[in-house]
Amino acid sequence: MPGYISRVDHPYDRKIYANFEQTTGAFILVLKKQGWIINEEANPAIYERDERYDNNGSQNLLIITDIRKHLPHLTGMRLNVFIHAIGNTCDVEIRFSSGRNDRLAQGILDAVEEDVR
Repeated sequence: MPGYISRVDHPYDRKIYANFEQTTGAFILVLKKQGWIINEEANPAIYERDERYDNNGSQNLLIITDIRKHLPHLTGMRLNVFIHAIGNTCDVEIRFSSGRNDRLAQGILDAVEEDVR
């Protein structure tokens, strides 16, 4: 499963008060603005089991990025974004492939929240 980061690997969670389309669009825009290349958009149920994927009216998306090699102190990092939406609320999770990066994660999440306002 190239690019998928398992749920035990350093997640960052936040609730975004916007619908699925707004949240997804904001993540794609923010990631591209910050230099990430999106490799794949997939149904997260392909990679892991979770009750949120069980046909309960929610919308779900997994965004997998390419490895970012051009960061001077964070070479070889990839990220996954999981979006789980019901109505006008999305639970989002960011996972990094190499350790924690609070500042980067918070910057992405803050930019997404700003974009959906």
